[in-house]
Amino acid sequence: MNGSPAPGSAAHPDGHEPMAPAAPLPDPPPALRILNPNFIKLFVGVNCFMTSMSMFNLLPYYLELRGASPDRYGLVAGAMGVSNFVFLVLFGRHADRWSRKFTVSVYMTAAFAGNLAAIWAMHSALEWYIVVRALHGLYMGLGFPLVFAWAVETGPHPQRFVVLSWMGIAGIFANSMGPTLAEFVLSAQPNPRDPDAFLGVFLLALAFQVAAWLVFFTVDDRRPAPVASGAGGLWPLLRRPESALLLAVDFAFGGLFGSLMSFGKNYAASLALDHVSLLLWAYSAGAIASRVFIRRISSRIPEQHLAPLGLAGLAVAFMTLGLARGYGMLICAGLLYGFSHGILYPTLYVRFIDYQEPDQGGRASTLYQGSFSVGWGFFPLVGGMLIHAAGFTAYFSLLGAVAGAGILVYLLGERSRAQRRTPAGG
Repeated sequence: MNGSPAPGSAAHPDGHEPMAPAAPLPDPPPALRILNPNFIKLFVGVNCFMTSMSMFNLLPYYLELRGASPDRYGLVAGAMGVSNFVFLVLFGRHADRWSRKFTVSVYMTAAFAGNLAAIWAMHSALEWYIVVRALHGLYMGLGFPLVFAWAVETGPHPQRFVVLSWMGIAGIFANSMGPTLAEFVLSAQPNPRDPDAFLGVFLLALAFQVAAWLVFFTVDDRRPAPVASGAGGLWPLLRRPESALLLAVDFAFGGLFGSLMSFGKNYAASLALDHVSLLLWAYSAGAIASRVFIRRISSRIPEQHLAPLGLAGLAVAFMTLGLARGYGMLICAGLLYGFSHGILYPTLYVRFIDYQEPDQGGRASTLYQGSFSVGWGFFPLVGGMLIHAAGFTAYFSLLGAVAGAGILVYLLGERSRAQRRTPAGG
């Protein structure tokens, strides 16, 4: 009435009404918070590096062309698992000591040396390829897991499950792209079954690895949380029964994957089929589909039930693979394996991370991926001898049984976790 400002308001010095404060900008949708520049760069880097590594899934086939028997090329494939285990024990405790960029770069030098050694060894003894896979194993067991920890640390914390699922698509796609490119390079040679034709494959793998290295250098660095005094090493993670049981499942899971990747080409060749890439693209299609819809799947199925579901799918997939006699069954097995793999990997990963303390993220990631990689190498090491003795069908049937046993081990881990969290007398 008298022209004075309304209670609670402030008159502007020039006599005009004050401007209303600007409305806060709305938070970006969850997908945009995940798909930030760092995530995209890490995604591209993972894709390039795993394309390089997946070309070496044809290494047993290359060794077979050079006259190696299944037990011998299985030994080479298994060298990566031995390397994973040895270097995990020696250096795994350092995962949270330095920045992510520095640590990943140091371990990438080993993988780079492995690619160079693969080219050098083309006219040397086959045993040199044990060294090649051992050098690859050092990175896959110690460096590669930290890329996923890096992705989690640069993304929104509440969306960790989705970050891991989407980041995994890069590797899933690469696991099919690498062998496809390798088969394309071989088919362009005058004699695709000449071992010397693999020179182009090894050179292309080297180029993809260099590209990955350059991309990783453009990602914002992250330093892990300081480790509490006296809490370093891997033992604090392993002493929890539920963690040890889940790692046993992870080890078997890695073995199933390693067997599919290492022996897929040889199995297809034994069936007189030229293109294992159809099996691998079916795997990628199934795995990417499950990752794209992971949030919808997890909203309908409780998290604790996703891992048993994934393991059951793997069991059926390997039973189907063992019965395959043509591309149709290979594709069915690949789709089922891929869909189950896409559900199981992030489920186990996040479950294992949740079991640990906040300052153990890097070591937990290293231990999880390291266990997966040890299985990836160990199963082909033993599998080559089993295939030599009993054939592919018997081996794949055995892997189906291993996946089924993994369900029981996982449930024991969940039970141990629930009992430890329940107050005494409660």
